[in-house]
Amino acid sequence: MIKRAIHTHFPYFLLSLGVYVVCFALGAGIFSQKLVIHPTSMAFWATFGHNLMVGVILMVGGWLTLGMANTLYLGYHAAMLGVIVKGVAKGYGWHPLMTGVFPHAIPEIMGHLLFCTLGYETWRFLHIVKQRARGEKTEPLYIRDILFLFLVAVVLLILSAGLEATVSHG
Repeated sequence: MIKRAIHTHFPYFLLSLGVYVVCFALGAGIFSQKLVIHPTSMAFWATFGHNLMVGVILMVGGWLTLGMANTLYLGYHAAMLGVIVKGVAKGYGWHPLMTGVFPHAIPEIMGHLLFCTLGYETWRFLHIVKQRARGEKTEPLYIRDILFLFLVAVVLLILSAGLEATVSHG
């Protein structure tokens, strides 16, 4: 099941990753100002709730718009992170990023990329229906795979919130 879930969703994950990388680079490349930072301590539940809300918006927004809303929302978040990384690095160097952002950023970004990937499920479903209507060979649609990826994304956000609440600091 794990191999199948990864295999069938990998092209959509690559699309999400590509959007993220390009928009992050655009945000960092366009922005040239120093940012003032105000380090704050983040509580686990508030952080997890916020990140889960972003994930649900990515997933459900993609379902409702055939992948347009999740792509745009992910791109916006990536560009804003690019702006923050560039602005903080210019103003304070890499230390605040190494201690305040990077410890929790990887699982958070991976979780959001998975939610964005799941946002393409309506598009993937319509593609499967179209292939079946033409009599072409198609992949089956496994709800279990979707639930597995959803749970992995939630676990990544739990990990991220835990790191942000305990390890990350300004």
